[in-house]
Amino acid sequence: MFQKQAIMRKVLYSLVPILLWSLYLYGWRVLALGGVVFGVGILSEFLMEKPRNKKVSEAVLVTSALLTLSLPPAVPLWIAAIASVFGVVMAKEVFGGFGRNIFNPAIAGRLFTYISFPLLMQTTWMLPGNFGFLGLNNRSQGSTPVEALFMLVIIGVAYLIITRNYGNKKLVGGTIGGAIALIIGGYLLTAFTIGYAPEVDVVTTVTPLELYRGATGEGLPPSMAYLKDNTLANLFLGRRSGSIGESSILLILLGAIYMVYTKTANWRMMVSTLVSAAALSAALYYTGNMPRLAPEFAAQGKTLFESLEFLLKFMFSGSLIFVAVYMSTDPVSAPNKPLAQLLYGTIIGTVTVLVRVYSGFPEGTSFGILMANTFASYLDELVPAPKKKAKKV
Repeated sequence: MFQKQAIMRKVLYSLVPILLWSLYLYGWRVLALGGVVFGVGILSEFLMEKPRNKKVSEAVLVTSALLTLSLPPAVPLWIAAIASVFGVVMAKEVFGGFGRNIFNPAIAGRLFTYISFPLLMQTTWMLPGNFGFLGLNNRSQGSTPVEALFMLVIIGVAYLIITRNYGNKKLVGGTIGGAIALIIGGYLLTAFTIGYAPEVDVVTTVTPLELYRGATGEGLPPSMAYLKDNTLANLFLGRRSGSIGESSILLILLGAIYMVYTKTANWRMMVSTLVSAAALSAALYYTGNMPRLAPEFAAQGKTLFESLEFLLKFMFSGSLIFVAVYMSTDPVSAPNKPLAQLLYGTIIGTVTVLVRVYSGFPEGTSFGILMANTFASYLDELVPAPKKKAKKV
């Protein structure tokens, strides 16, 4: 059923430590979200590729993994399903499938739901740790275990019926329609009949970027007060709230080292993304453009060490490092020439920081990736081809 792609498997291997850490942070919701995203994503690609007599690419597994890790941990499962369908179908398959898409499917799916359901995508955070049993955001609308199990069963049954009976168009169409109707009905039944009764305490939970934008983090239990500190150690090790896979900078960097060493990913786009983001952040900081986010963003009165510490915290917050390592290096939607790759990463880094500082969105990485995707082919045409080394006679 799957088209074997060794490079994609290596990307998946590099994500295993991040996934295991996310299970400790957020527990069963990671598995539930992953089950929905993988099931819906694989099925969507199967339905698009089967009429062309093609197999499902293993790249869809990477897309599903990255999309899962980029979602808030308590986001409703139906939003994850929509993100998966949009990413695979609209950002990949309508362009002709693997190798022809111009946009990163995982980022496209996330950004579509980020813009379509901004409240649910920006408030469904959790307290990290203890396998997800510490607390939900007080505005969170995360799925209950019953809803998650019901949805996963429906997707699993639909997957088996469709993949084994694809030739029966009526059965396939009825299965798709029936699955959607059952999921909607089950969600409404859970929401209005059973009610939402989370098995964890409800608290105020904020991400580092939200703290930068004025959120107070009030209502945190005493044991979690460190979440308001945003220390470099907590940000680097991943002891903070955020999207499922973005928190541990240490594990992300280890994944980057593995992928560069195994020639799975290109270092140029990683480095140029991070260097451009750091350079622009420093420029805005020292020219007085940062205080518009919060008064403590002012550079005046701070020592060099304090300023460097602040800039590192700003870089470590959000999904910038995760996106630089895993999204900017997508071999399909990125340019091929070395100089074009450096320019490509520069677009990602600068757009990300500009959105963070000047827009109403706390994070700008998704906008940075899609903007760079748009110019990827043009960058390859714009820059000259690298000179070939003359052969020694």
